[in-house]
Amino acid sequence: MANENRHSTQQTSGGQLASVMSDEVVEQLFDGTDLRSLMQFHDVDGFTGSDTVDITQLPAPAATAAASSEISGGQSNSAFTTARFQLVWARRVLQYQSTDLLAINGGPVQQAAVISRLLWSVTLTLTDMLTALFPALANDVGPGTGVDLDVDSMYAAQYQLNGQNVPGPFAAVLHNEQHNNFQSSLRGETGAKAFQDPATSDMLRAMGPGFKGSWNNINFWQSDSVTAVASSADRSGAMFGFGCFGYTLRDWRRIVGEGMLDSNDVRADFGPGGFVERVRDGTNGMTALILNTYAAVVEQEDARGVEIISDL
Repeated sequence: MANENRHSTQQTSGGQLASVMSDEVVEQLFDGTDLRSLMQFHDVDGFTGSDTVDITQLPAPAATAAASSEISGGQSNSAFTTARFQLVWARRVLQYQSTDLLAINGGPVQQAAVISRLLWSVTLTLTDMLTALFPALANDVGPGTGVDLDVDSMYAAQYQLNGQNVPGPFAAVLHNEQHNNFQSSLRGETGAKAFQDPATSDMLRAMGPGFKGSWNNINFWQSDSVTAVASSADRSGAMFGFGCFGYTLRDWRRIVGEGMLDSNDVRADFGPGGFVERVRDGTNGMTALILNTYAAVVEQEDARGVEIISDL
């Protein structure tokens, strides 16, 4: 038998296509961990004239001293020593550009698909900015360079924070491998406490993606943004209490009020967090979608956190 009308021959001669693009779209794997709930938000939009705002920290209260006698206090002035930290924000941007021909041809990669990716950008940016500060913490614990994270190191971090009077519950942010190694160590220790509250669907809805559960009054998050240190031999996770880190997002809508941005070109509004703007290049037949956000993340009080260094 010969000269059959086959798919393979029609594909060669143009009667059949090798594949057809479907309009169905599925997600690729990515880490969408949102750590904003672990930081103190500062609303500084009432301050103008600078890209920096100083935040004052009051000193700890002190106990009174005994008076020298019933009628003579004998006291002297005590120093009321304040401290401060600064929020310094800057423009952060992500841009995708598409040609007119791509839109004319159709397919799943159109404006809505691009904006859907940009929606995650503010979350990922703040997570990256937070984890980048972990190596700056003055105190650190860990089993040693190139050694897997263990239960003893987590207790050591908890002891340090408790010694500094940091109120709990504490948050621990670890890289994926650090979290795996910690759980492996937890399984292998005689009499070790179980991982008490693995994340349920309700907890994930309340705490956000990346939340792994609780152990020993510590809430655990996992993020692949956790920084590599020691010539990329280790990861720099952290355990900290609320108030260790802070952030702000400057409200971009001021530029609309100043007439610098046409509101008709705003394709997505994330509130104060940012916006997606359409920019047209008619000469070259292209359209850009640009995400702008004005963010700042700062280490507020070093004593409230401890770095956790272990093998990556």
